[in-house]
Amino acid sequence: MLSICETQCIAKPNASASAESVWRLLLSLGVLTGLIAIAFLHIGAWMVLPFAGLELVLVVLAFVLVLRHSSDYEKITFAEDHVEIEQSVLGKIKHVRFQRYWTRITLREGENGKTSLWIGSHNQEVEFGRDTMNNAQRDELVSHLRRTLLKTK
Repeated sequence: MLSICETQCIAKPNASASAESVWRLLLSLGVLTGLIAIAFLHIGAWMVLPFAGLELVLVVLAFVLVLRHSSDYEKITFAEDHVEIEQSVLGKIKHVRFQRYWTRITLREGENGKTSLWIGSHNQEVEFGRDTMNNAQRDELVSHLRRTLLKTK
């Protein structure tokens, strides 16, 4: 998800399900998988039970990983004389500040066709939106950021 406005741009992962709904889904998957595994156990296919358990553990781990990153965000703030970038990953916040006049916005093409957005100045750069935007959103954001920077240069 990307919000664009005049003085601040925020990029966050698309959190389409709440933690409560995810846990309900996992509980229902656990019950259903358990019932199926027990049915196979009764007909003599006992090896289904450990694999069903392993499957549930892996699904739970995947959802836990996604939920842990659901509050991550990246924010660009434009002030009169500086550009501030704030990145929060797993609750750890990183701040970087650049002089607005010297700030450069760069869009680089990767080997796999995925672009990356870099904001920097004086040999220091920060990648923005790596996990929260697709190529089209990055292109749109780059043009918006460049227009915003030009307004005061």
